[in-house]
Amino acid sequence: MTATAWRLLAAFLAAHTGAYVLFVLSWIVLGRAALSGGVDGSVFGIWAALLAGSVPCHLAATRLQSTISLRLGGLLRQRLVRGTLGLDRDELQGQGVGRLLGRVLEVEAVESLAVGGGLLGLVACVELVIAGVTLGTTSVITTVFLAVWVAVTLVVAQRYLRARQAWTDSRLELTDDIVAKMLGHRTRLAQLPTSDWHIGEESSLNSYENRSRHLDRRLVVLSAVCTRGWVAAGVAGLWISTTDLAVGIGGVVLAAGALRSLTAGLGDIADASTAWANLRPLMNTKPDSSSTDSPIAGTSLLQAESVAYSQVLSGVSLRITPGERLLVEGDSGSGKSTLASLLAGLRKPHQGAILLRGRSLQDVGEHRWRQRVVLAPQFHENHLMLGSLAFNLLLGRGWPATPEDLDDAQAICEQLGLGPLLSRMPSGLHQIVGETGWQLSHGERSLVFLARALLQNPDVLILDETLGALDPGTQRQVLTVLDKIAPAVVLVHHGTSGSIGTA
Repeated sequence: MTATAWRLLAAFLAAHTGAYVLFVLSWIVLGRAALSGGVDGSVFGIWAALLAGSVPCHLAATRLQSTISLRLGGLLRQRLVRGTLGLDRDELQGQGVGRLLGRVLEVEAVESLAVGGGLLGLVACVELVIAGVTLGTTSVITTVFLAVWVAVTLVVAQRYLRARQAWTDSRLELTDDIVAKMLGHRTRLAQLPTSDWHIGEESSLNSYENRSRHLDRRLVVLSAVCTRGWVAAGVAGLWISTTDLAVGIGGVVLAAGALRSLTAGLGDIADASTAWANLRPLMNTKPDSSSTDSPIAGTSLLQAESVAYSQVLSGVSLRITPGERLLVEGDSGSGKSTLASLLAGLRKPHQGAILLRGRSLQDVGEHRWRQRVVLAPQFHENHLMLGSLAFNLLLGRGWPATPEDLDDAQAICEQLGLGPLLSRMPSGLHQIVGETGWQLSHGERSLVFLARALLQNPDVLILDETLGALDPGTQRQVLTVLDKIAPAVVLVHHGTSGSIGTA
């Protein structure tokens, strides 16, 4: 966390502690006076003054809690987005769509439960300390009972955490299975006998039901028994010891409220911890710290030296100089897209080295490398976000866009042949596109992806089958534009070079 976040947290704890201490003192004053039969106007005045003093502290604590939740939630989402962009592509391809969807759903749980549960746990600790001090002034036995009860509550919370993890694993497996069946429902209808459609579902559902039942039992023990059982234990402690009943009973009630907050906070933290286990890989991506892309004299713009990757590529070497155009051709499965992703820094070679101006990916840093070497992936791997066309075009420049950025986007679109599309759109560059927005054809989407890459002003532009969805006339127009304004270009093409720009 940042220094500002720590200051906000300290201010929140101070405000909450002040409000709680004033609240406790007000009822101690009133309770002692009531039990001694000496309640008068002065006692009510002190009681009212203490309560009134706790109100500003409580308001400040509430406001600070909201501020902390918003800031920490924002930092968490930024870190998760950064981590998601740095995930290994091969690892992602080895996971099912349902598993990835489950990860997305866990983000909300971590944000709400971790932040809310953490603050609730801190508040409960403050309240327990105050309750312990209150009990310590009247009954040592009851204070010992409280310490033991808190330890038991922590043990129960640990067991709840294990049950929650098992339940979450079962839930994610069901999510993965149902999403896979939804995506492949046409294949199931055509190829799978009706009698086999639901094989294996009953055992998975029974396992999920059993784990849910076990989790509910743990939750009941944590939320009900640990909280209400303390009242009986606390009263028993007061019964054994000779004490000031007014203060002692008040301490027991305060401890019960603190335990209620603690169990709620521990439950949320346990839920968030389980969700965090599925999101941890997203947080392991290290930000670029001391990267440098200063060129080494006498080196090529981009070069690969004896690069090997899995069983696809072996001993690949190439050099790209500024302004050069390189055509990569080959049959399906020959490793063209793999080479493109290696050059763009999306994959790391198993052997050999890839250098940008004489420096490795580790020296330059992933973020800086991808700014200088831009890849326009294949059509099915590139996407339009739900937003304005300008937002999609300027993803590599930042948002909100400046007037200069919008002018550049307009100019590139017109050069690539998207002028008629912009004229049809009522809002032009500001027209909403994406899944529920203005629908673009395959060719129009390919041109948008190409424009997006060009607007990043890279040193090396890699186009992976970008021209495949375009008609020959548009291909020739695009090649002319690339020859005029593009930097060094690597064009990945399936087939022969003679098929580019020809009918």
